[in-house]
Amino acid sequence: MTTNAPDREVGHLADRYWEFLLERDPLLRVRQGLPVETLPGASLDEAEQRARFAAGVLDRVRAFDDAELSGTDADTAAVLAALAEQELRAHRWYWLTPAATPYRLFPLSLYVDAVLRPFHFAEPADTDRYLTLVHDLARVVGSIGDKVAGQASRGFRVPAPALAGARAVIEGLRSSAARRVTVADDRLGGLGPAGRGRLRDGVRRLVEGELAPAFDRLLASVDDSAQPGEAPQEVGWARYENGEEAYRDFVRTHAGGDTEPERLHELGRDQCRELAERMREVRAALGFHGSEAEFHERLGTEPRFHARTPEEVEARFRGHLDRLAPMLPRWFAALPAAPYGLARLDPALEAGMTFGYYEQPTAASPVGRYRYNGSDLDRRSLLGAASLIYHELAPGHHFHLARQAESRSLPQLRREVAEFGAFNEGWAEYAAGLGWEMGLYDDPWDAYGRLAQERFTAQRLVVDTGLNLGTMSLEQAHDFMRANSTEGEAQIASDLLRYSTDLPGQALSYRAGYLEFTRLRVRVERGLGAGFDVRAFHEAVLGGGALPFPALRRRVARELGNCSSLGQ
Repeated sequence: MTTNAPDREVGHLADRYWEFLLERDPLLRVRQGLPVETLPGASLDEAEQRARFAAGVLDRVRAFDDAELSGTDADTAAVLAALAEQELRAHRWYWLTPAATPYRLFPLSLYVDAVLRPFHFAEPADTDRYLTLVHDLARVVGSIGDKVAGQASRGFRVPAPALAGARAVIEGLRSSAARRVTVADDRLGGLGPAGRGRLRDGVRRLVEGELAPAFDRLLASVDDSAQPGEAPQEVGWARYENGEEAYRDFVRTHAGGDTEPERLHELGRDQCRELAERMREVRAALGFHGSEAEFHERLGTEPRFHARTPEEVEARFRGHLDRLAPMLPRWFAALPAAPYGLARLDPALEAGMTFGYYEQPTAASPVGRYRYNGSDLDRRSLLGAASLIYHELAPGHHFHLARQAESRSLPQLRREVAEFGAFNEGWAEYAAGLGWEMGLYDDPWDAYGRLAQERFTAQRLVVDTGLNLGTMSLEQAHDFMRANSTEGEAQIASDLLRYSTDLPGQALSYRAGYLEFTRLRVRVERGLGAGFDVRAFHEAVLGGGALPFPALRRRVARELGNCSSLGQ
């Protein structure tokens, strides 16, 4: 088949974008088995470099005639445009994007865990490269401190309710980074005694002279004791100059569409009411006719929902996966080649993470894993274990991300980059919701756990938008979340600060993305009628990897016979 000039240009542009990201993203390099030479900082100069590149890409994509692009290349053009637009939004709101809050600081821990701790010393030159990376880590921490100082001069500060959490994370990173960049003897097989001494001395000097002082300066930047009253008491983006405009752009990035945040807010309220009624029906079926609060108090002490050991947590997840496995061929035309499994989080990280995370397969570790939290088990309910593992592993994140990485029909950029949060989290929520059709929630307790998870993501549409548009106070948002989730007080407090001081708009991606996938399926079913095949639908969705939703609708229409009801 002959490839036309626009298709070739799209391919070249995708390759350039991939090379640009691969040069700058250490985690992409680790997944490719490539050496890491530098770590990305938080400087304005770096943000401007990325924005200039993105603007050039966007100009070229907009010059294409859409009619001349076909199939995968049309999808790739849409991906390039969306990635570039997200990069330009990030640059536009550089000074209104937090830098020293818990989720924003998480990459520092990943750089240590993924780059420095597995570093292999095979020859003396590796010592220099390792010391350069430790120096670079200190530079990155310093760039975060510089950004925080620049933000303060522009009136943007970490709000007072979030200061304690920010300080705790920075203090924890300072303490753990110094320990974790020190190299144990069992990793130094390629170095002689002199080389080992040089490495130890070099790391010690860098930690004491650069890394620890950089963390100290960062900690001082979020310590309002030197300037009492400087930190604002209120949260949310509406209170900043141009903050509401910035928030609307954050919503465009994270929710994956043009639905206004006010509409998402109302959708969230409607969904919470519907899900509350379904939960009431399940409670009645279980023979409980008291209040929801009384029922949830009972759940908190129900032994069946609390494991005694991490091994019991893993066994519970594995039992749900075992029920799923024989059903998969009836619902999916193709399964990931990479196997999936379970592993506990590093216990040192568990206190700072609510649940866990999905770990993609790599060349060095070819199994997709859900890293679960095995701590604090007396307060960690397993009521939603089925819904959680179907979201995080199969048929959720693993089926999307492993399939995407394995596809040789996609350019490498699209195999490896997953920057569309509403697709990623929306698919995982849709996949967990398939459990209703598969009969995986026939047990009323599992059904209740799934409904509770759905309502938890739905209430985010309300509180994230309410807090950041300035229509809800922190107290009002707390009361709404308390009434629409089974989470404890500590988790509610943590999540509200995540929405309003750390990652505005990101929490919308779960339910907003889920609603996009369910609407898409309804439209396809309506358009194809008796000809609808759920396996073909899932293949049309997953076979092209993550896409912006308008491009996904076009792909599904193309793959399934141009369903007239999909729209644009």
